[in-house]
Amino acid sequence: MARILFAWELGGDYGHLARLLPVARELAARGHEPVFAVRDLLGAEAILAPHQIRSFQAPLWLGQVTNLPDSISYAELLMRFGFLNARALTGICRAWGNLVGVLQPQLLVLDHAPTALLATRQLGIPRVNFGDGFCIPPVERPIPHFRWWQKENMARLLDSEQHAVANANRVLQALDAPPLVGLSDLMQCEDSLFCGFSELDHYPRRAAQDWLGPIFSLGQGVELAWPGSDGQRVFAYLKGGYSGLEQVLAALHGSKARVLVHASGLARQTMQRFTSANMAFSVDPLSMAQMASQCDLAVCHGGAGTTAAMLLAGKPLLLLPMHMEQSMAARRLTDLGAASAVVPETLAQLPRLLKKALGDASLSKAAMAFAASHAGYDQAATIRQAADRCEAQLQKVSP
Repeated sequence: MARILFAWELGGDYGHLARLLPVARELAARGHEPVFAVRDLLGAEAILAPHQIRSFQAPLWLGQVTNLPDSISYAELLMRFGFLNARALTGICRAWGNLVGVLQPQLLVLDHAPTALLATRQLGIPRVNFGDGFCIPPVERPIPHFRWWQKENMARLLDSEQHAVANANRVLQALDAPPLVGLSDLMQCEDSLFCGFSELDHYPRRAAQDWLGPIFSLGQGVELAWPGSDGQRVFAYLKGGYSGLEQVLAALHGSKARVLVHASGLARQTMQRFTSANMAFSVDPLSMAQMASQCDLAVCHGGAGTTAAMLLAGKPLLLLPMHMEQSMAARRLTDLGAASAVVPETLAQLPRLLKKALGDASLSKAAMAFAASHAGYDQAATIRQAADRCEAQLQKVSP
């Protein structure tokens, strides 16, 4: 059977691996060999190693780009990861080519891996672009700006894309590969698997796509009893690097809710300081199945897997976006009426906003309406369909 290389470059934590792993395991059950090239080997050890899946370090941009303004587009995002420096980008792409040459895969599955997409255009290996709406931006020229709800500087948008394309084409010339006309050409693969719901697409004005549905892990994490005996139940999934983390913990601590928290990278002293009869911490990730079925409100940064799990269970969210991808998702969710978002400028008001979210029946009503509209969603069927489409590409190249 075939060796399939799964590649992941951009994004943090375990979300991308948790999305890829079920498809990789399904393909392994069908006799194929999944191999991973990943951004984060710590994540690979936690997610992939228990399943005896081999992993390698993905070639990555390690340079520091300073004095850039906040990104307004996918082109400007890529500038932070090598697309400002054609020479460095060429080196990374050659490394991708070398890795592919050593592993000899018959199929590439790429989840938010723009440099790998650039490096493999000319290799003749079928490729599947895999991910949510942010990872696979619209096929438009230029790719739309991130803040679609605001007016943006179109001259800057065009200039940034032209600059990124020019550097990408210098690399492609060095690799003897066909050039890009627009940056969206980078996304051209034999197939694209959109994992998510169309209502949550980061780019709401995108032309109609074939959305498979979200893939996230419900079979992992620890189950804990809720602290306390009375009050609404709040599940908090937070990041230790969030600048307003202590303000969030203080607001949760001061509420009358029963709170279970998993905050990755949080100091033990901080956990001890905020632990109370009604608030408990878990060092390990909490069971998403338990949290989705039992909580009254989820407080998180807006990761795709967490938001999908909560909405499918009809649970409202209080969102604390940390970066542009999460801000775009938060805007979609607030427009749907199923979430409330907190920006850094309003963190001081978080105790009031938390109380409001817990008492806002309209949030729960919108979340339950979303769940009802997707009541028949079958994640196992989505995983099988994704694997079927990967195998379809293998069949096209089989002798």
